[in-house]
Amino acid sequence: MTLADASFVDVVADCLESGDTLFEALAKLATARGAAQDWAQRVRRSLRAEVGVAEALRGAQVLDDDELSLLLSAEHADAAVASALRAVALRRRRSLTRRRALRAGLVVPFALGALTIALDPLPNLFTGGAYVWPVLRGLSWLVILALAIVAGIPALLRDPRARPGALRLCAALPGLRRLAALYAEEELITALAAFVEGGEVSAEGLTAAASLLAWSPLGEALRTATRSVRPPSAPLPMGGLEPLAAGLSLPTNLAVVGGAASKRLGERLAQRGEAIATLLTARLRLVVRIGAYALLVLLSINSVVGLISRGLPGMPVLPGGATSPEQKELEDLLKQLEQ
Repeated sequence: MTLADASFVDVVADCLESGDTLFEALAKLATARGAAQDWAQRVRRSLRAEVGVAEALRGAQVLDDDELSLLLSAEHADAAVASALRAVALRRRRSLTRRRALRAGLVVPFALGALTIALDPLPNLFTGGAYVWPVLRGLSWLVILALAIVAGIPALLRDPRARPGALRLCAALPGLRRLAALYAEEELITALAAFVEGGEVSAEGLTAAASLLAWSPLGEALRTATRSVRPPSAPLPMGGLEPLAAGLSLPTNLAVVGGAASKRLGERLAQRGEAIATLLTARLRLVVRIGAYALLVLLSINSVVGLISRGLPGMPVLPGGATSPEQKELEDLLKQLEQ
């Protein structure tokens, strides 16, 4: 899904909330023409009278499994479906924005890496060694690494079978554990905000969030929350989210407590979700840039060590470094000229 697709989902949510059927919503969306018309026709081809919104979108293959789980949990009411669609659009919009920010953060490190690779074999032009092949080989490895980061990792996280395992591994690794916990909070809040009724989250919201966070310790806490039974008169200081308190950060707990007390839980969750998304993007970009610059430093050190070990005429050779026949021949010629 692109940012335009997320906008299409938002429009469909607006139409459903106003009382339109999915067929009517798609007809209105198609009047925008262009890509919106193509997207609406694609969904309309999978639309049948006996299927709901989630099944129609599943048939059109415009949403992934996690996003469909949100819709399937909400199909008991049209208003909940509209809210779930907005959560789907918001979730994908954040993901795309974060991916662009990470790519932009890699431009300078990879440009400097390409420059380092181009300069590394430059002394070979004076010693008669190969220059073009080492540069092409180094740039090829750099391109493979860039594709693995820019395309491979997002593809891995989109795969429904590999995604839970990859996220579970991140949640277990020191250093990445905090980022995984922050991402889990973002996913949790995005899902729950679509199922807020007054100052409390509905059982469907807990179920939807649990399906999204099966890889996280919060997933088990959510399943515990769905099984808990409370008397109707029992106080709900956290809107039914008490089992999650131990796994949430202090700002998120405060947002939940304040929102439940003021009956503005949905608004508070939305605000907290935006704050988490901004913080997570900044931290991920910092981690990725640190890793890229660390790689650049290693390349630079390797280049300098290689330059000294190969040596130039008149330069000392490091212990263990070999003098190439071309370099030795050039040094002999220089000695003859000096005589």
